Amino acid sequence: MRDALPELACQGFFEILDGVYASGEPFVGRQMPITLQRPGEPARSLYFDFVYQPITNSQGQVIGIFGEGHDVTALKHAEIALRHSEERFSTALMIAELGTFDWNLRDDTVTASERTRVIFGFGEGEGGQAEDYFSRIVPDDVERVRAEIETTLQGSGRLDTQYRIRLPDGSIRHVASLSQLYRDAQKQPEREVGVFEDITEQKRWEEHQMLLINELNHRVKNTLATVQSIASQTLRNTETAAQAKSAIEGRLLALSRAHDVLTRENWEGADLYEIAEQAVAPYSSPGENRLHLSGPKVRLLPRMALALAMALQELVTNAVKYGALSNATGQITITWKVEQGEPSSLELRWAESGGPAVRTPTRRGFGSRLIERSLAQDLGGHVQIAFAPTGVTCTVSAPLA
Repeated sequence: MRDALPELACQGFFEILDGVYASGEPFVGRQMPITLQRPGEPARSLYFDFVYQPITNSQGQVIGIFGEGHDVTALKHAEIALRHSEERFSTALMIAELGTFDWNLRDDTVTASERTRVIFGFGEGEGGQAEDYFSRIVPDDVERVRAEIETTLQGSGRLDTQYRIRLPDGSIRHVASLSQLYRDAQKQPEREVGVFEDITEQKRWEEHQMLLINELNHRVKNTLATVQSIASQTLRNTETAAQAKSAIEGRLLALSRAHDVLTRENWEGADLYEIAEQAVAPYSSPGENRLHLSGPKVRLLPRMALALAMALQELVTNAVKYGALSNATGQITITWKVEQGEPSSLELRWAESGGPAVRTPTRRGFGSRLIERSLAQDLGGHVQIAFAPTGVTCTVSAPLA
């Protein structure tokens, strides 16, 4: 062998032979890697199963060795490919956070992965029987799931379903299950093999999305109603088309700016300072110091933010026409504070000074009615406008909850 296969010298096989001769014990090799190099041919990496069996004489002396071997390279490569495939499959399951199960339908035992046990909240000794899983399913869903499984056993054998489970701590989880039925030689159901996925977060997002759609529908209807009211009331209380156009545009722009603030905040609320700043910003000229905002940081709900934005727009428009912003010296101060309580309340005050002398109007226009009535109703609080000679003031008191 040393003469016939010299390339084996560095691969340990001759040492194995020497060991069999010395010990008289056979050697069995399984999937032993061998590199063969024939003259003029490229080296070949192979795998062999083989046995070295010592041949002894009547005195028990080893006088030769019987060798037998089989090339199992194809089998080894198939095993390597299978292992790599299983590793890729396991990695995919881990990344997707999927749990696997193998349900033996003959004795109702279940072989499950660790991820499956985590999804169902199983402790030590649980999860080995089918009933362990059914006991976790919410009662309202369990009969439907059993019926779907029965239909699967009688039909195609593929089941794709979703249901809720209740964990030992009382929490509810949503589970998706995809499985395939396997039958025996007599076409009888034998095993159900599949995966579980915890889709609780997905369900929460779907519910949140539906909530947002419903909220959007509600807001669109409310916005259209507001626009309709603005147009109707403005046209009723203005004398010319030009006045109506200007008033409607101003009010719609105020509504638009408030919407911009809320959109940036995903309609979860808005900062009072930003709402007030947006309302008066178009009337603030560079270099002037006529508009003053002051107060703590207050987070407003969307409904409250829109109502205040519209009211401040009306106040600043009136100030430009008749009040503190109609001359070069008038000033506007907007201050607010939060009164603690159950619930806390917002106290906001608009005050004009330095403008022309104020006279109490003989009739209330749409702007005043919008502020005093609609604002109070939308805020669930109290609003009062005072036409003092030194300047218009408006006080708002509303709950923040």
